[in-house]
Amino acid sequence: MPAQKKKIVIVEDDSMLLKYISAAFRTDGGFDVYTGSDGEQGEQVIKEQKPDIVLLDIIMPRKNGFEVLKSLKKDKTTAAIPVIVLTNLGQQKDLDQAKKLGAADYLVKVDMQVGDIVVKVKKFFKTTKH
Repeated sequence: MPAQKKKIVIVEDDSMLLKYISAAFRTDGGFDVYTGSDGEQGEQVIKEQKPDIVLLDIIMPRKNGFEVLKSLKKDKTTAAIPVIVLTNLGQQKDLDQAKKLGAADYLVKVDMQVGDIVVKVKKFFKTTKH
């Protein structure tokens, strides 16, 4: 019996980037992919799907990624879901805030190719017990 696919929710307001990342996780990663295009929608999808991992942008309309992360970590039904922040904010203070709020990792978009993101997430599953 094949292993069950991992579920990922990607919350990103850049529609082209969201399309590319989603496609990469479906094809290269073999993930079941769910998406949100702003913080409120993303949080709703995360609560409905209970994914194995979340990729979360910070600068988004309606609710920013820090607010979403804080909300997820306060809710006992979503608190254990690992969240990897994926943002253009490369400042140390942003990284520190994400870690303080419970982010499992922090990736800066300008430093990464879409394929690198998939590799990072797969590596995350290999090095943790999720």
